[in-house]
Amino acid sequence: MFQQVADFLTCSFFFALLYADFTNCAKFFQHPDDFSPTVDYDFVVAGGGTAGLVVATRLGENPKWKILIIEAGPSNDDVFATHVPGLSPGPEIDWNYTTTRQAHLNGRDMEYSQAKILGGCSSHNGMIYTRGSKDDWDRWADLTGNEEFRWDKILPLMMKGERFTKDIENQPVEGRFDPTVHGLHGKLSVTVSPLNVTNPFNDLLLQVTEDPGMNDEFPFLLDLNGGKPLGIGWRPATMTHNGERSSSATAYLGTTNDNVHVLLNTFVTRVLPAGDNKTDFRVVEFAADPQSPRVQVKARKEVIVAGGVIGSPQILLKSGIGKREELEAVGIKTLVNNPAVGKNFSDHAMVPAEFDTSLPTTNYDIDAAIAEWNKTHMGPASHSGHLNHVVWVRLPKNISLGAADPTGGEDSPHIELSLVSINARTPEMIATESEGTVLRVSTVNLHPISRGSITLNSSDPFSYPLIDVNLLAQDLDYVILREALRSAQRLFSAPSFESSVKAVISPPANVTSDDELDAYIRSKVTAWIHGVGSLSMSPHGTSHGAVDPDFRVKGTQGLRVVDASIIPSTASGHTQAVVYGLAESASLTIARLWQ
Repeated sequence: MFQQVADFLTCSFFFALLYADFTNCAKFFQHPDDFSPTVDYDFVVAGGGTAGLVVATRLGENPKWKILIIEAGPSNDDVFATHVPGLSPGPEIDWNYTTTRQAHLNGRDMEYSQAKILGGCSSHNGMIYTRGSKDDWDRWADLTGNEEFRWDKILPLMMKGERFTKDIENQPVEGRFDPTVHGLHGKLSVTVSPLNVTNPFNDLLLQVTEDPGMNDEFPFLLDLNGGKPLGIGWRPATMTHNGERSSSATAYLGTTNDNVHVLLNTFVTRVLPAGDNKTDFRVVEFAADPQSPRVQVKARKEVIVAGGVIGSPQILLKSGIGKREELEAVGIKTLVNNPAVGKNFSDHAMVPAEFDTSLPTTNYDIDAAIAEWNKTHMGPASHSGHLNHVVWVRLPKNISLGAADPTGGEDSPHIELSLVSINARTPEMIATESEGTVLRVSTVNLHPISRGSITLNSSDPFSYPLIDVNLLAQDLDYVILREALRSAQRLFSAPSFESSVKAVISPPANVTSDDELDAYIRSKVTAWIHGVGSLSMSPHGTSHGAVDPDFRVKGTQGLRVVDASIIPSTASGHTQAVVYGLAESASLTIARLWQ
Protein backbone atom coordinates (compact mmCIF):
# COMPACT_ATOMS: atom_id res chain seq x y z
CA MET A 1 0.00 0.00 0.00
CA PHE A 2 2.71 2.48 0.98
CA GLN A 3 4.69 1.68 -2.16
CA GLN A 4 1.61 2.30 -4.32
CA VAL A 5 1.12 5.69 -2.66
CA ALA A 6 4.79 6.56 -3.20
CA ASP A 7 4.56 5.58 -6.85
CA PHE A 8 1.41 7.66 -7.26
CA LEU A 9 2.97 10.73 -5.65
CA THR A 10 6.12 10.42 -7.75
CA CYS A 11 4.11 10.10 -10.94
CA SER A 12 1.88 12.99 -9.90
CA PHE A 13 4.94 15.18 -9.46
CA PHE A 14 6.14 14.38 -12.95
CA PHE A 15 2.63 14.98 -14.28
CA ALA A 16 2.68 18.47 -12.83
CA LEU A 17 6.20 19.07 -14.05
CA LEU A 18 6.07 17.61 -17.52
CA TYR A 19 2.40 16.97 -18.29
CA ALA A 20 3.06 13.24 -18.28
CA ASP A 21 0.29 10.72 -17.68
CA PHE A 22 0.97 9.25 -14.23
CA THR A 23 -0.42 5.87 -15.29
CA ASN A 24 2.61 5.52 -17.58
CA CYS A 25 5.20 6.44 -14.97
CA ALA A 26 8.17 4.26 -14.06
CA LYS A 27 7.72 2.01 -11.03
CA PHE A 28 9.91 2.84 -8.03
CA PHE A 29 11.38 0.69 -5.25
CA GLN A 30 12.83 2.76 -2.41
CA HIS A 31 15.09 0.07 -0.92
CA PRO A 32 16.33 -3.45 -1.74
CA ASP A 33 13.99 -4.81 0.95
CA ASP A 34 11.06 -3.49 -1.12
CA PHE A 35 12.34 -5.06 -4.33
CA SER A 36 10.23 -8.04 -5.37
CA PRO A 37 10.17 -8.00 -9.16
CA THR A 38 7.35 -9.83 -10.88
CA VAL A 39 9.05 -9.71 -14.29
CA ASP A 40 12.31 -10.80 -15.87
CA TYR A 41 14.33 -7.80 -16.95
CA ASP A 42 15.74 -7.55 -20.45
CA PHE A 43 18.22 -4.83 -19.47
CA VAL A 44 19.66 -3.90 -16.09
CA VAL A 45 21.20 -0.42 -15.92
CA ALA A 46 23.73 -0.05 -13.11
CA GLY A 47 23.55 3.67 -12.33
CA GLY A 48 20.68 6.13 -12.59
CA GLY A 49 22.73 9.15 -13.64
CA THR A 50 22.70 11.33 -16.72
CA ALA A 51 23.57 8.60 -19.23
CA GLY A 52 21.86 5.72 -17.43
CA LEU A 53 18.44 7.34 -17.46
CA VAL A 54 18.73 8.32 -21.11
CA VAL A 55 19.54 4.74 -22.12
CA ALA A 56 16.88 3.22 -19.86
CA THR A 57 14.23 5.61 -21.15
CA ARG A 58 15.09 5.11 -24.81
CA LEU A 59 15.16 1.31 -24.45
CA GLY A 60 11.89 1.54 -22.53
CA GLU A 61 10.24 3.06 -25.60
CA ASN A 62 9.99 -0.54 -26.79
CA PRO A 63 7.00 -1.76 -24.71
CA LYS A 64 8.14 -5.38 -25.03
CA TRP A 65 11.34 -4.73 -23.08
CA LYS A 66 11.55 -4.56 -19.29
CA ILE A 67 14.29 -2.37 -17.83
CA LEU A 68 15.61 -2.11 -14.28
CA ILE A 69 17.67 0.88 -13.11
CA ILE A 70 19.70 0.50 -9.91
CA GLU A 71 20.67 3.83 -8.30
CA ALA A 72 22.77 4.28 -5.16
CA GLY A 73 21.11 7.54 -4.13
CA PRO A 74 17.58 8.77 -3.46
CA SER A 75 15.05 10.15 -5.89
CA ASN A 76 15.65 13.70 -7.08
CA ASP A 77 12.00 14.33 -6.22
CA ASP A 78 12.94 14.05 -2.55
CA VAL A 79 15.58 16.81 -2.69
CA PHE A 80 14.17 20.31 -3.12
CA ALA A 81 17.49 21.85 -4.14
CA THR A 82 17.64 19.73 -7.30
CA HIS A 83 14.66 21.60 -8.73
CA VAL A 84 15.72 25.20 -8.01
CA PRO A 85 18.37 26.43 -10.51
CA GLY A 86 19.88 28.89 -8.06
CA LEU A 87 20.53 26.28 -5.36
CA SER A 88 23.45 23.89 -5.06
CA PRO A 89 22.52 20.47 -3.65
CA GLY A 90 24.68 19.59 -0.68
CA PRO A 91 26.97 16.76 0.45
CA GLU A 92 24.07 14.53 1.45
CA ILE A 93 23.58 13.61 -2.22
CA ASP A 94 27.27 13.49 -3.12
CA TRP A 95 29.77 10.65 -2.97
CA ASN A 96 32.17 13.17 -1.36
CA TYR A 97 35.27 11.65 -2.90
CA THR A 98 38.78 12.89 -2.22
CA THR A 99 41.66 12.40 -4.61
CA THR A 100 45.00 10.94 -3.69
CA ARG A 101 47.72 13.41 -2.75
CA GLN A 102 48.77 14.92 -6.05
CA ALA A 103 52.44 14.46 -6.86
CA HIS A 104 52.66 17.67 -8.92
CA LEU A 105 50.56 19.91 -6.64
CA ASN A 106 52.86 20.12 -3.65
CA GLY A 107 51.37 16.90 -2.30
CA ARG A 108 47.88 18.25 -1.63
CA ASP A 109 44.67 16.34 -2.29
CA MET A 110 41.37 17.66 -3.66
CA GLU A 111 37.68 17.10 -3.15
CA TYR A 112 36.10 15.38 -6.15
CA SER A 113 32.34 15.83 -6.28
CA GLN A 114 30.11 13.21 -7.91
CA ALA A 115 26.34 13.13 -7.52
CA LYS A 116 24.65 10.31 -5.62
CA ILE A 117 21.05 10.83 -6.67
CA LEU A 118 18.63 9.92 -9.43
CA GLY A 119 19.68 11.95 -12.45
CA GLY A 120 23.30 11.91 -11.34
CA CYS A 121 25.25 15.04 -12.12
CA SER A 122 22.38 16.41 -14.22
CA SER A 123 20.50 16.77 -10.89
CA HIS A 124 23.53 18.28 -9.19
CA ASN A 125 25.61 20.36 -11.62
CA GLY A 126 25.75 23.98 -12.80
CA MET A 127 23.43 23.09 -15.72
CA ILE A 128 25.66 24.57 -18.44
CA TYR A 129 24.85 22.86 -21.75
CA THR A 130 27.72 22.89 -24.24
CA ARG A 131 28.24 20.14 -26.80
CA GLY A 132 31.96 20.49 -27.44
CA SER A 133 33.32 21.21 -30.88
CA LYS A 134 32.96 19.51 -34.23
CA ASP A 135 36.69 18.83 -33.93
CA ASP A 136 36.14 17.00 -30.64
CA TRP A 137 33.53 14.64 -32.01
CA ASP A 138 35.38 13.93 -35.24
CA ARG A 139 38.55 13.21 -33.27
CA TRP A 140 36.65 10.88 -30.93
CA ALA A 141 35.31 9.04 -33.99
CA ASP A 142 38.89 8.58 -35.19
CA LEU A 143 40.19 7.50 -31.78
CA THR A 144 37.35 5.09 -31.02
CA GLY A 145 36.45 3.68 -34.42
CA ASN A 146 32.84 4.70 -33.74
CA GLU A 147 31.69 6.50 -36.87
CA GLU A 148 28.42 7.44 -35.15
CA PHE A 149 30.44 9.99 -33.15
CA ARG A 150 31.09 12.11 -36.26
CA TRP A 151 29.69 15.60 -35.75
CA ASP A 152 27.35 15.28 -38.71
CA LYS A 153 25.83 12.18 -37.12
CA ILE A 154 25.84 13.14 -33.45
CA LEU A 155 24.41 16.64 -33.93
CA PRO A 156 21.00 15.37 -35.13
CA LEU A 157 20.82 13.08 -32.10
CA MET A 158 21.59 15.92 -29.70
CA MET A 159 18.97 18.04 -31.44
CA LYS A 160 16.48 15.16 -31.23
CA GLY A 161 16.90 15.04 -27.46
CA GLU A 162 16.63 18.81 -26.97
CA ARG A 163 13.65 21.05 -26.30
CA PHE A 164 15.01 24.57 -26.75
CA THR A 165 12.69 27.07 -25.08
CA LYS A 166 12.19 30.73 -24.37
CA ASP A 167 13.96 32.06 -21.30
CA ILE A 168 12.34 32.24 -17.87
CA GLU A 169 10.89 35.66 -18.66
CA ASN A 170 9.23 34.17 -21.76
CA GLN A 171 11.35 36.55 -23.79
CA PRO A 172 12.31 35.67 -27.38
CA VAL A 173 15.81 34.26 -27.65
CA GLU A 174 16.65 35.64 -31.08
CA GLY A 175 20.19 37.01 -31.19
CA ARG A 176 21.26 34.68 -28.40
CA PHE A 177 21.29 31.37 -30.29
CA ASP A 178 21.31 29.82 -33.75
CA PRO A 179 17.97 28.04 -34.37
CA THR A 180 19.48 25.80 -37.06
CA VAL A 181 21.47 23.79 -34.50
CA HIS A 182 18.79 23.28 -31.84
CA GLY A 183 15.85 20.95 -31.42
CA LEU A 184 12.44 22.12 -30.28
CA HIS A 185 10.58 18.89 -29.59
CA GLY A 186 12.91 16.69 -27.54
CA LYS A 187 12.89 15.74 -23.88
CA LEU A 188 15.61 17.89 -22.31
CA SER A 189 14.72 21.55 -21.81
CA VAL A 190 17.50 23.99 -22.72
CA THR A 191 17.43 27.78 -22.73
CA VAL A 192 19.85 30.70 -22.63
CA SER A 193 20.58 33.18 -19.87
CA PRO A 194 17.61 35.50 -19.27
CA LEU A 195 17.65 39.09 -20.43
CA ASN A 196 16.32 40.24 -17.06
CA VAL A 197 19.74 39.66 -15.45
CA THR A 198 20.77 43.30 -15.40
CA ASN A 199 24.25 43.37 -13.89
CA PRO A 200 26.16 45.87 -16.09
CA PHE A 201 29.02 43.39 -16.37
CA ASN A 202 27.07 41.44 -18.98
CA ASP A 203 26.76 44.35 -21.40
CA LEU A 204 30.37 45.39 -20.83
CA LEU A 205 31.56 41.90 -21.71
CA LEU A 206 29.69 41.95 -25.00
CA GLN A 207 31.11 45.40 -25.75
CA VAL A 208 34.62 43.92 -25.58
CA THR A 209 33.91 42.09 -28.84
CA GLU A 210 33.72 45.52 -30.53
CA ASP A 211 36.69 47.12 -28.75
CA PRO A 212 39.69 48.00 -30.95
CA GLY A 213 42.19 45.17 -31.09
CA MET A 214 40.08 42.75 -29.03
CA ASN A 215 38.01 40.98 -31.68
CA ASP A 216 40.70 38.55 -32.79
CA GLU A 217 40.91 36.97 -29.34
CA PHE A 218 37.37 37.72 -28.15
CA PRO A 219 34.90 37.74 -31.06
CA PHE A 220 31.15 37.56 -30.53
CA LEU A 221 29.85 33.99 -30.88
CA LEU A 222 26.15 33.68 -31.66
CA ASP A 223 25.84 30.10 -30.42
CA LEU A 224 28.19 28.07 -28.24
CA ASN A 225 26.73 24.84 -29.61
CA GLY A 226 27.25 25.25 -33.34
CA GLY A 227 30.44 23.18 -33.53
CA LYS A 228 32.98 26.03 -33.71
CA PRO A 229 33.02 27.37 -30.15
CA LEU A 230 35.45 30.31 -30.14
CA GLY A 231 34.54 33.68 -28.68
CA ILE A 232 32.06 35.18 -26.23
CA GLY A 233 28.54 33.74 -26.34
CA TRP A 234 25.36 33.44 -24.32
CA ARG A 235 25.43 30.66 -21.74
CA PRO A 236 22.88 27.87 -22.38
CA ALA A 237 21.53 25.88 -19.45
CA THR A 238 19.37 22.82 -18.87
CA MET A 239 16.33 24.66 -17.52
CA THR A 240 12.66 24.85 -18.32
CA HIS A 241 11.13 28.17 -19.35
CA ASN A 242 9.31 28.26 -16.00
CA GLY A 243 12.49 28.35 -13.94
CA GLU A 244 13.15 24.70 -13.02
CA ARG A 245 16.15 22.46 -13.55
CA SER A 246 15.76 19.98 -16.39
CA SER A 247 17.65 16.75 -15.72
CA SER A 248 17.72 13.22 -17.05
CA ALA A 249 15.41 12.35 -14.14
CA THR A 250 12.77 14.95 -14.97
CA ALA A 251 13.14 15.11 -18.74
CA TYR A 252 13.74 11.44 -19.57
CA LEU A 253 12.71 9.15 -16.73
CA GLY A 254 9.79 11.44 -15.91
CA THR A 255 8.21 10.63 -19.27
CA THR A 256 8.92 6.90 -19.47
CA ASN A 257 6.53 3.98 -19.31
CA ASP A 258 5.78 1.51 -16.54
CA ASN A 259 8.05 -1.11 -18.14
CA VAL A 260 10.94 0.82 -16.58
CA HIS A 261 11.56 0.07 -12.89
CA VAL A 262 13.87 2.01 -10.57
CA LEU A 263 15.53 0.59 -7.45
CA LEU A 264 16.79 3.47 -5.29
CA ASN A 265 19.23 3.66 -2.35
CA THR A 266 20.99 0.54 -3.62
CA PHE A 267 24.71 0.01 -4.19
CA VAL A 268 25.89 -2.11 -7.12
CA THR A 269 28.70 -4.25 -5.72
CA ARG A 270 29.68 -6.32 -8.77
CA VAL A 271 28.66 -7.68 -12.12
CA LEU A 272 28.96 -11.46 -12.36
CA PRO A 273 29.09 -14.12 -15.07
CA ALA A 274 25.81 -15.79 -15.94
CA GLY A 275 26.18 -19.57 -15.79
CA ASP A 276 29.22 -21.39 -17.07
CA ASN A 277 30.32 -18.71 -19.52
CA LYS A 278 32.86 -16.76 -17.47
CA THR A 279 32.81 -13.76 -19.81
CA ASP A 280 29.01 -13.38 -20.04
CA PHE A 281 28.43 -10.69 -17.40
CA ARG A 282 24.63 -10.47 -17.28
CA VAL A 283 24.21 -10.70 -13.50
CA VAL A 284 24.24 -7.66 -11.20
CA GLU A 285 24.89 -8.02 -7.47
CA PHE A 286 23.68 -5.28 -5.15
CA ALA A 287 23.04 -4.38 -1.52
CA ALA A 288 21.81 -1.45 0.53
CA ASP A 289 24.96 -1.23 2.67
CA PRO A 290 27.88 -3.37 3.84
CA GLN A 291 25.76 -5.07 6.52
CA SER A 292 22.88 -5.99 4.19
CA PRO A 293 22.60 -9.27 2.28
CA ARG A 294 23.81 -9.33 -1.32
CA VAL A 295 21.06 -9.78 -3.89
CA GLN A 296 21.41 -10.69 -7.55
CA VAL A 297 19.34 -9.94 -10.63
CA LYS A 298 19.96 -11.32 -14.11
CA ALA A 299 19.38 -9.49 -17.39
CA ARG A 300 17.94 -11.53 -20.22
CA LYS A 301 19.76 -9.40 -22.78
CA GLU A 302 22.41 -7.10 -21.27
CA VAL A 303 23.78 -5.22 -18.31
CA ILE A 304 24.63 -1.58 -18.96
CA VAL A 305 27.04 -0.01 -16.48
CA ALA A 306 26.45 3.74 -16.11
CA GLY A 307 28.09 4.58 -12.82
CA GLY A 308 30.15 7.52 -14.06
CA VAL A 309 33.83 8.19 -14.51
CA ILE A 310 34.65 6.82 -11.03
CA GLY A 311 31.81 4.41 -10.33
CA SER A 312 31.95 2.48 -13.60
CA PRO A 313 35.64 1.49 -13.46
CA GLN A 314 35.17 0.69 -9.78
CA ILE A 315 32.35 -1.75 -10.61
CA LEU A 316 34.40 -3.46 -13.31
CA LEU A 317 37.51 -3.72 -11.14
CA LYS A 318 35.54 -5.14 -8.21
CA SER A 319 34.11 -7.68 -10.66
CA GLY A 320 37.52 -8.96 -11.73
CA ILE A 321 37.79 -6.98 -14.96
CA GLY A 322 41.07 -5.07 -15.02
CA LYS A 323 44.83 -5.42 -14.86
CA ARG A 324 45.68 -8.82 -13.43
CA GLU A 325 48.59 -7.71 -11.24
CA GLU A 326 46.59 -4.87 -9.67
CA LEU A 327 43.54 -7.04 -9.01
CA GLU A 328 45.59 -9.82 -7.44
CA ALA A 329 47.33 -7.27 -5.21
CA VAL A 330 43.98 -6.57 -3.48
CA GLY A 331 42.77 -10.17 -3.50
CA ILE A 332 40.39 -10.09 -6.47
CA LYS A 333 40.37 -12.97 -8.94
CA THR A 334 40.92 -11.81 -12.52
CA LEU A 335 38.16 -12.85 -14.90
CA VAL A 336 39.07 -10.55 -17.78
CA ASN A 337 42.61 -9.21 -17.91
CA ASN A 338 42.34 -5.69 -19.29
CA PRO A 339 45.06 -3.25 -18.14
CA ALA A 340 43.15 -0.26 -19.59
CA VAL A 341 40.34 -0.39 -17.02
CA GLY A 342 40.63 2.66 -14.77
CA LYS A 343 43.44 4.24 -16.80
CA ASN A 344 43.52 7.35 -19.06
CA PHE A 345 41.47 9.33 -16.53
CA SER A 346 41.59 13.06 -17.25
CA ASP A 347 39.79 16.24 -16.27
CA HIS A 348 39.80 19.92 -17.05
CA ALA A 349 42.27 21.84 -14.88
CA MET A 350 41.00 25.07 -13.31
CA VAL A 351 42.89 27.96 -11.71
CA PRO A 352 40.98 30.86 -10.09
CA ALA A 353 41.64 34.51 -10.87
CA GLU A 354 40.21 37.58 -9.11
CA PHE A 355 39.83 41.21 -10.15
CA ASP A 356 39.03 44.33 -8.15
CA THR A 357 35.95 46.07 -9.60
CA SER A 358 33.43 48.80 -8.99
CA LEU A 359 30.61 46.65 -10.38
CA PRO A 360 27.57 45.68 -8.30
CA THR A 361 27.63 42.24 -6.74
CA THR A 362 25.74 39.20 -7.89
CA ASN A 363 24.96 38.36 -4.25
CA TYR A 364 21.35 38.14 -3.14
CA ASP A 365 19.26 37.18 -0.11
CA ILE A 366 18.88 33.44 -0.58
CA ASP A 367 15.93 33.06 1.80
CA ALA A 368 13.98 35.79 0.04
CA ALA A 369 14.92 34.33 -3.34
CA ILE A 370 13.64 30.87 -2.39
CA ALA A 371 10.40 32.38 -1.08
CA GLU A 372 9.95 34.17 -4.40
CA TRP A 373 10.76 31.01 -6.36
CA ASN A 374 8.24 29.00 -4.33
CA LYS A 375 5.59 31.57 -5.14
CA THR A 376 6.28 32.43 -8.77
CA HIS A 377 9.30 30.41 -10.02
CA MET A 378 10.87 33.77 -10.78
CA GLY A 379 13.56 35.93 -9.20
CA PRO A 380 17.29 35.35 -8.63
CA ALA A 381 16.90 31.67 -7.67
CA SER A 382 15.18 30.90 -10.96
CA HIS A 383 18.30 30.78 -13.12
CA SER A 384 21.73 29.22 -12.95
CA GLY A 385 23.89 32.33 -12.71
CA HIS A 386 23.99 36.11 -12.87
CA LEU A 387 26.81 36.47 -15.35
CA ASN A 388 25.34 35.50 -18.67
CA HIS A 389 28.16 34.40 -20.93
CA VAL A 390 30.96 31.92 -21.59
CA VAL A 391 34.36 32.88 -23.04
CA TRP A 392 36.38 30.41 -25.14
CA VAL A 393 39.75 31.20 -26.71
CA ARG A 394 42.70 29.51 -28.39
CA LEU A 395 46.30 30.06 -27.42
CA PRO A 396 48.07 32.90 -29.19
CA LYS A 397 49.77 31.67 -32.36
CA ASN A 398 53.21 32.57 -31.02
CA ILE A 399 52.91 30.06 -28.16
CA SER A 400 54.81 26.85 -28.85
CA LEU A 401 52.80 23.67 -28.36
CA GLY A 402 55.73 21.32 -28.73
CA ALA A 403 54.85 18.01 -30.38
CA ALA A 404 51.15 18.48 -31.05
CA ASP A 405 48.11 20.64 -30.47
CA PRO A 406 46.08 18.98 -27.68
CA THR A 407 42.77 20.22 -29.17
CA GLY A 408 41.03 18.49 -32.04
CA GLY A 409 41.57 21.34 -34.49
CA GLU A 410 41.71 25.06 -35.24
CA ASP A 411 38.04 25.62 -34.39
CA SER A 412 38.43 24.38 -30.81
CA PRO A 413 39.42 26.42 -27.75
CA HIS A 414 42.33 25.60 -25.47
CA ILE A 415 40.92 27.81 -22.72
CA GLU A 416 37.63 28.64 -21.04
CA LEU A 417 37.20 31.75 -18.94
CA SER A 418 34.26 30.82 -16.77
CA LEU A 419 32.61 33.85 -15.17
CA VAL A 420 31.72 32.82 -11.63
CA SER A 421 30.43 35.79 -9.62
CA ILE A 422 30.99 39.33 -8.39
CA ASN A 423 31.20 39.28 -4.63
CA ALA A 424 31.34 41.82 -1.86
CA ARG A 425 34.80 41.84 -0.31
CA THR A 426 35.21 39.73 2.81
CA PRO A 427 38.07 39.57 5.32
CA GLU A 428 39.12 36.22 3.84
CA MET A 429 39.78 37.79 0.44
CA ILE A 430 43.18 39.09 -0.50
CA ALA A 431 43.47 42.64 0.85
CA THR A 432 43.94 45.58 -1.49
CA GLU A 433 43.65 49.30 -0.95
CA SER A 434 40.33 49.32 -2.80
CA GLU A 435 37.10 48.49 -1.03
CA GLY A 436 35.36 47.47 -4.25
CA THR A 437 33.83 44.18 -5.27
CA VAL A 438 35.66 41.07 -6.43
CA LEU A 439 35.09 39.49 -9.83
CA ARG A 440 35.85 35.78 -9.66
CA VAL A 441 36.85 33.95 -12.84
CA SER A 442 37.78 30.31 -13.39
CA THR A 443 40.56 30.01 -15.96
CA VAL A 444 40.46 26.52 -17.42
CA ASN A 445 42.74 24.27 -19.45
CA LEU A 446 40.15 22.44 -21.54
CA HIS A 447 42.58 19.95 -23.08
CA PRO A 448 45.12 18.74 -20.52
CA ILE A 449 47.45 16.00 -21.65
CA SER A 450 48.22 14.65 -18.16
CA ARG A 451 46.47 11.37 -17.37
CA GLY A 452 45.50 9.79 -14.09
CA SER A 453 43.81 6.61 -12.89
CA ILE A 454 41.09 4.96 -10.85
CA THR A 455 42.44 1.97 -8.91
CA LEU A 456 41.42 -0.19 -5.95
CA ASN A 457 42.95 -0.31 -2.51
CA SER A 458 40.65 -3.02 -1.20
CA SER A 459 38.43 -5.88 -2.32
CA ASP A 460 35.60 -4.43 -0.23
CA PRO A 461 33.02 -3.23 -2.79
CA PHE A 462 31.93 -0.44 -0.44
CA SER A 463 35.37 1.09 -0.03
CA TYR A 464 36.19 4.08 -2.19
CA PRO A 465 38.76 3.66 -4.96
CA LEU A 466 41.99 5.59 -5.26
CA ILE A 467 41.31 8.62 -7.46
CA ASP A 468 44.43 10.12 -9.02
CA VAL A 469 43.71 12.95 -11.47
CA ASN A 470 47.48 13.46 -11.84
CA LEU A 471 47.12 17.15 -12.69
CA LEU A 472 50.12 19.04 -14.13
CA ALA A 473 52.18 15.95 -14.87
CA GLN A 474 53.01 17.41 -18.30
CA ASP A 475 54.72 20.73 -19.03
CA LEU A 476 52.23 21.70 -21.74
CA ASP A 477 49.47 21.83 -19.14
CA TYR A 478 51.36 24.62 -17.38
CA VAL A 479 51.73 26.48 -20.67
CA ILE A 480 47.98 26.46 -21.29
CA LEU A 481 47.11 27.56 -17.75
CA ARG A 482 49.66 30.38 -17.80
CA GLU A 483 48.12 31.66 -21.01
CA ALA A 484 44.64 31.26 -19.56
CA LEU A 485 45.55 33.62 -16.71
CA ARG A 486 47.12 36.08 -19.15
CA SER A 487 44.10 35.88 -21.43
CA ALA A 488 41.82 36.76 -18.51
CA GLN A 489 44.00 39.75 -17.69
CA ARG A 490 43.86 40.93 -21.31
CA LEU A 491 40.08 40.55 -21.35
CA PHE A 492 39.55 42.68 -18.26
CA SER A 493 42.08 45.25 -19.46
CA ALA A 494 39.89 45.94 -22.51
CA PRO A 495 38.66 49.51 -23.04
CA SER A 496 35.11 48.50 -22.13
CA PHE A 497 36.25 47.57 -18.60
CA GLU A 498 38.56 50.57 -18.10
CA SER A 499 36.30 52.34 -15.63
CA SER A 500 34.96 49.26 -13.81
CA VAL A 501 37.82 46.76 -13.42
CA LYS A 502 40.45 48.46 -11.27
CA ALA A 503 43.19 45.91 -10.71
CA VAL A 504 44.26 42.29 -10.61
CA ILE A 505 43.91 40.70 -7.18
CA SER A 506 45.06 37.16 -7.89
CA PRO A 507 47.43 36.08 -9.09
CA PRO A 508 49.10 39.19 -7.64
CA ALA A 509 50.05 41.84 -10.19
CA ASN A 510 53.76 41.30 -9.53
CA VAL A 511 53.48 37.60 -10.42
CA THR A 512 54.30 37.71 -14.12
CA SER A 513 57.16 35.38 -15.04
CA ASP A 514 56.56 31.81 -16.12
CA ASP A 515 58.15 30.44 -12.96
CA GLU A 516 56.09 32.71 -10.70
CA LEU A 517 52.87 31.84 -12.50
CA ASP A 518 53.71 28.13 -12.34
CA ALA A 519 54.11 28.36 -8.56
CA TYR A 520 50.74 30.09 -8.29
CA ILE A 521 49.14 27.48 -10.56
CA ARG A 522 50.50 24.58 -8.48
CA SER A 523 49.10 26.11 -5.33
CA LYS A 524 45.63 26.86 -6.71
CA VAL A 525 44.79 24.42 -9.52
CA THR A 526 41.93 21.94 -9.05
CA ALA A 527 40.11 19.44 -11.21
CA TRP A 528 36.97 20.99 -12.70
CA ILE A 529 34.90 17.83 -12.17
CA HIS A 530 34.46 17.11 -15.87
CA GLY A 531 36.25 13.79 -15.73
CA VAL A 532 36.40 11.39 -18.69
CA GLY A 533 38.39 8.50 -20.06
CA SER A 534 38.69 5.97 -17.23
CA LEU A 535 37.10 3.28 -19.45
CA SER A 536 38.14 4.68 -22.80
CA MET A 537 36.59 3.43 -26.01
CA SER A 538 38.95 2.18 -28.71
CA PRO A 539 38.57 0.42 -32.07
CA HIS A 540 37.71 -3.28 -32.30
CA GLY A 541 40.73 -5.53 -32.00
CA THR A 542 43.07 -2.99 -30.43
CA SER A 543 45.18 -3.83 -27.40
CA HIS A 544 44.45 -0.50 -25.70
CA GLY A 545 41.14 0.79 -24.38
CA ALA A 546 38.47 -0.78 -22.20
CA VAL A 547 35.35 -0.55 -24.37
CA ASP A 548 34.66 -1.38 -28.02
CA PRO A 549 32.94 1.07 -30.42
CA ASP A 550 29.59 -0.63 -29.70
CA PHE A 551 30.05 0.25 -25.97
CA ARG A 552 30.72 -3.42 -25.11
CA VAL A 553 33.41 -4.07 -22.49
CA LYS A 554 36.31 -5.71 -24.32
CA GLY A 555 36.60 -9.42 -23.73
CA THR A 556 33.04 -9.78 -22.43
CA GLN A 557 29.54 -10.56 -23.56
CA GLY A 558 26.32 -9.02 -22.29
CA LEU A 559 28.12 -6.05 -20.67
CA ARG A 560 28.34 -2.46 -21.90
CA VAL A 561 29.35 0.90 -20.43
CA VAL A 562 27.57 4.15 -21.28
CA ASP A 563 28.77 7.30 -19.52
CA ALA A 564 31.61 9.85 -19.55
CA SER A 565 34.18 7.20 -18.68
CA ILE A 566 34.24 5.95 -22.29
CA ILE A 567 35.20 9.34 -23.80
CA PRO A 568 38.94 9.18 -24.58
CA SER A 569 39.73 12.89 -24.05
CA THR A 570 38.15 15.98 -22.54
CA ALA A 571 35.68 18.15 -24.42
CA SER A 572 35.99 21.75 -25.57
CA GLY A 573 33.56 22.86 -22.90
CA HIS A 574 31.37 21.35 -20.21
CA THR A 575 30.66 17.62 -20.26
CA GLN A 576 26.92 17.36 -19.62
CA ALA A 577 25.67 17.82 -23.19
CA VAL A 578 28.39 15.47 -24.48
CA VAL A 579 27.11 12.72 -22.17
CA TYR A 580 23.53 13.26 -23.36
CA GLY A 581 24.75 12.95 -26.94
CA LEU A 582 26.76 9.75 -26.45
CA ALA A 583 23.89 8.21 -24.43
CA GLU A 584 21.45 8.91 -27.26
CA SER A 585 23.91 7.29 -29.67
CA ALA A 586 24.44 4.27 -27.41
CA SER A 587 20.69 3.79 -27.03
CA LEU A 588 20.32 3.51 -30.79
CA THR A 589 23.27 1.13 -31.04
CA ILE A 590 21.91 -1.20 -28.37
CA ALA A 591 18.32 -1.10 -29.62
CA ARG A 592 19.35 -1.90 -33.19
CA LEU A 593 21.31 -4.94 -32.07
CA TRP A 594 18.30 -6.43 -30.30
CA GLN A 595 15.45 -5.53 -32.63
